[in-house]
Amino acid sequence: MRKWWVLAVVALLAACASRPSDYNGASAPRAAPIVPLKSDRPLIALALGSGGSRGFAHVGVIKALEEAGIIADIVAGSSSGAVVAALYAAGHDAKSLEELAVGVDRDALVDFTLFGNGWVLGEALQDFVNGAVGSKPIEKLARPFAVAATRARDGARVIFNRGDTGVAVRASASVPRVFIPPVIRGEEYVDGGLTTPIPVRTARAMGADIVIAVDVSWSAVARAAGAYAASGDTTRNRPERHQRLEDELSVADIVIVPRTERTRMLDFDRKLEHIAAGEEAARAAIPRIRDLLVRVRLEKPSRTLSGDSASR
Repeated sequence: MRKWWVLAVVALLAACASRPSDYNGASAPRAAPIVPLKSDRPLIALALGSGGSRGFAHVGVIKALEEAGIIADIVAGSSSGAVVAALYAAGHDAKSLEELAVGVDRDALVDFTLFGNGWVLGEALQDFVNGAVGSKPIEKLARPFAVAATRARDGARVIFNRGDTGVAVRASASVPRVFIPPVIRGEEYVDGGLTTPIPVRTARAMGADIVIAVDVSWSAVARAAGAYAASGDTTRNRPERHQRLEDELSVADIVIVPRTERTRMLDFDRKLEHIAAGEEAARAAIPRIRDLLVRVRLEKPSRTLSGDSASR
C-alpha cells in the first residue's frame, strides 16, 4: 500500500512540475510592431546568434569592438546570443559583461529538475537576466533590443520586443528536451535558434544601417574545420535550419565568426577561450567595419533626403 502511495505522490509532483507557470499578465513578453530607430548618423546593430556555451564569444566580440570605438545602437539576439544581447542592451559595457561572464558558474544559470519535458527548469537563467538588467522590461532598456523565440505549437518565428526581459530570454534559450519551455500568454516557446539562428533581418528592421552578425553556431565551427557534413550538433539532418542561417547571414553587412571549438551546450569550462576567440575574430573585422562606416556616412544624407522626398 505504501508503495502505491509513494508512486501517487511522485506522479502528482511530476504533473505539477511539468506544468510551468503561464506568463500572461501585462508584463509578459509580447511581439509588438517593430518601429525603426531614426538618426542622421549611421546606426550599427549587433545580431548575436545561437550556439550554446560558445555564446561566451559574443562577450569577446563586444570587447574588441568597444576598444576600437565601435558601439552598437541596436541589439538583437537568439538563444545564448539573447543572453549577452539583453545585458548589452541594458547598458553593460564590455568590461562589465566580461566580469559577469567570468564570475558566473553553471549552477547560477542552470536549475536542474527531475520532472517535466526537459531537465533544466529555466527559472535560474530568467532570474539571472532580470537581476542583471535591473528587472527592466525590454522596452525600457538602454538600447533597442529584440529577442527571437519559436512558438512550440506550430514552429512559428516570434520576435519579442516588449515585456519581461528575463522571460523572453528564457524562452529564446529553451532548447527542446533540455529546457522546460516557458508558457507565455497560453503558448509554449522554445529555442529561437530553431527559426532565427541569427536575427539579422530583425536588426535591419529595427533601423540599422550596418548589421554586424556574430555566428557561433556549430555549422560555423564545422565549416572552419571543413567538417560540416559530419556535424553532430542539432543542425545535422536539418537542412532547413542551415538554410535559415544562410538566409539571415546573406543580409548582414559584416559576419564575424569566432573560431570556437566544439563544446557541450552547457559546458562553461572553456568560456575564457571562447571570449578570446570572439576578441580575435572581431579585431580582424574592424578594418572592414571602419571602411563600411565611412561609406555609409557619405551615403546617409542622400538616403535621408530620398526618404523625405518620397514622403512628401
